[in-house]
Parts: sequence; C-alpha cells; structure tokens
Amino acid sequence: MFVDLPLETLKAIQSHALDLFDTLVTIRRDLHQHPELSGNETWTAAYLEKQLKALGLRVRTGVGGHGIVADLVTDSSRPTVALRVDMDALPIQEINAVSYRSQVPGVMHACGHDVHSAIGIGIAKVLTRMRGDLPGNVRFIFQPEEEKVTGALRMIHAGALSHPEPEAIFGLHVAPLPVGQVAWTEDLFLAGFDHYLASLLPQRGTYPTPSYLNAVAQRCCRAIRGFNHWELPQTWEAMQDFWTLMGEVPDDLRRFILYDASVNDEDPNAWRGQFGMGVKAADHHLRRTALGRIRAALNRICRITHTRYKILPMGSMPDMRNDRDLVRAVLPALAAALGEESLVHLRAAFPFNCEDFAFYTKRIPGAMFWLGAANPNMNRYAMLHTPDFDVDERCILTGVLSMTAVLLAALINKTE
Repeated sequence: MFVDLPLETLKAIQSHALDLFDTLVTIRRDLHQHPELSGNETWTAAYLEKQLKALGLRVRTGVGGHGIVADLVTDSSRPTVALRVDMDALPIQEINAVSYRSQVPGVMHACGHDVHSAIGIGIAKVLTRMRGDLPGNVRFIFQPEEEKVTGALRMIHAGALSHPEPEAIFGLHVAPLPVGQVAWTEDLFLAGFDHYLASLLPQRGTYPTPSYLNAVAQRCCRAIRGFNHWELPQTWEAMQDFWTLMGEVPDDLRRFILYDASVNDEDPNAWRGQFGMGVKAADHHLRRTALGRIRAALNRICRITHTRYKILPMGSMPDMRNDRDLVRAVLPALAAALGEESLVHLRAAFPFNCEDFAFYTKRIPGAMFWLGAANPNMNRYAMLHTPDFDVDERCILTGVLSMTAVLLAALINKTE
C-alpha cells in the first residue's frame, strides 16, 4: 500500500524541523566534541537520556550496555514503529580546524553518528509536538557499539524489540552524497560478511621459523586481496562516479565480491603464521564461491612454500536487505517531504561497508536510507572513516524531514 501524507502534516513537519534546526546543530556539535568509542558511550548516553526525558518519553537506559530505548506512546493498543540511531565514535585523530573539533585525543565522530543522534532527537521533538495527530506509537532505539557490530544483538537480547514488538524499523546513514539528497533501494542495502581465521602449519618433517610462516601469511593476504575488482573510492569525484554506477548497475557490481585479508600488524609473532580473512558479497552463494577461490590460492602458495593451512569460521554478519513492500509504502511520503528530485534510486548495494542494523531486520521488517551530507563548496565531503570527516549540517534538517515523514507513513500503513 502506498501512503501519502496530508499536506498540512508535511507543512507541520517542515515548520517544526526549521524551528528546531539551531538547537539540533548545537546537539550535534556537543556530541562531536565528546566522542566515545564502542562500549564506552557513558557521556553520550547521559546526554541523550536528558534530551529524551525532557520530552516526557518513556525512557529505558542501560539497554544492552549503554543503549537507550525511548517510547512515544499515544495509544498502546495501536501499532508501534521504530527508529534506530547509532551513537559510538572511532579511534581516529581529527584534523578539522573547527570550533566543535573533538576534545578527545585519538577519538572522533568520523562516521556521522553524532549527526544521526541529533537527527534522532530532532525527530523525537517533532513527533512529540505532533503527538495528538499520531496514528500510533514510535520507539527510538539509541544504539551503542555499532562500529564493533555488537550493539544491535546486545540491544535485541535486552528487549529493544519487545513489549511491544515494533511493526517496522528504520535507519539512515550519512553518505558522501550532496546535501539534500536521500538515496534508497528496495533490496540489498549493505552486504553481510563471513569472517575466518587461517593458520599456516609446517608440512610434516619441516621446521620453518615463525618469521617464515609470517612471511608466507603476508603472501597469502596479498594474493587474496588481489582478487578485488572494486576498491573504495578515495576522492569525491571517484565516489560520485561510483554512486552513478550503483544506479546503473553493471553486472559485475550487481554480483560483487570483496575480499579482505590481513595479519596482526601490531604483533605478527603473536599469531605465528595466522591471518584473518573476510568476504563480503552480493549474496551467500557468491560468498561460498569466494571461499573456494581463496582455498585454491592457498593451495598453490602452500604447495610452493612447503606449508599447509586450516581455515576456521569466526562468525558472520547477515545481509542488510530493505523490505521491498515497506520501502514502496513510505516512498511517496519521502518524495513529498523532500521533492522527487532529491531522491536517488540505487539498484545495487554499496559494497564496502556492513551494518549491524541487519540484525533488527532479521526480526522485523526494516529499511535504511543514505542521507546526503556533503558540500564540496564548503570542503565538507562526508567521506566516512577519514580524519577530515565533516558534513554540511543542513543534512540534519533533511534527516529530520525525511525520517519523520517515513515513520508517519509507516504508522498510517500499519493502521489502515
């Protein structure tokens, strides 16, 4: 079912969002100055808790670590939809010369989670002002430990999707797209991955040194990484070309495989010929194909170097796939909120990242969107995980407008 929002509702969202913009910029900058690594989000959680409690929401803290679940309840007999927001930062030294630069040495919000949190607070503020007109309830899930891909499961196990179980869940992530744009897809949003530990062993009757085994491990890693056809774009221009490819979908991008392999650079001797491997691919069949290709390469190298190997599975991440019906239901509201010209239809997944939002979508229908946050004229490119990461803060306004409209459309869809 396609859902259109009444014009007066859209105007109300826009009015409230504009009124709150300066406040939300302040929130984003406060968070940016006080970044915390995965599992250590104490200041961040306390700051966000204060904001949410001031709105009169039902707030649970300490959920799965430093997570927060805040409920805007209008009628407990009606459906609930959820918004996931991530909170943690990265071990990167910021180099931006801005007034809101990170005050924590070696830690910064280089992935936009400060922006996401400000947007989440903004949506909560807008919907609280509109609560008398809401056709249901909204749950705000502020999640720690996204960068370690451990936070979502911990929050789910702690009840973030219970009492009641939301009918749907949404998320968004800043991206190196022009500010004002939102990119969407109906299917694979980000690939999952399989993680392995490979161990090199001497052939019987041989006695190689640890340094020899480590050298062979490095050779194996180079061979595995050499399979990659796609590399993460490093410049703004190359990144824009790649977004264009994702809209056009050449077959080799539709069926992508990405390989990663590395030794423990901090202490190679601790591993003695061991190395980690990761595979991302457009589907699980391709991941199995990739493992076969890896085994063939290791067979060749081990035969030449008089070693043998074993591979142990070390865990996996599921694909993050958007629910097709859910996306189609909310897309008209998204277009009405931003304008058709601001929407970017992607027909392939961005292959270089993964997202533990996938664990939520294994439980309930969900969808995620890319939020354009870049403005080259301001030298703000929103290139993720870089020491000069920064955004055009107007993306906060776009995020509040778009996701408020999406949540309302989803509620209407679930009540009609």
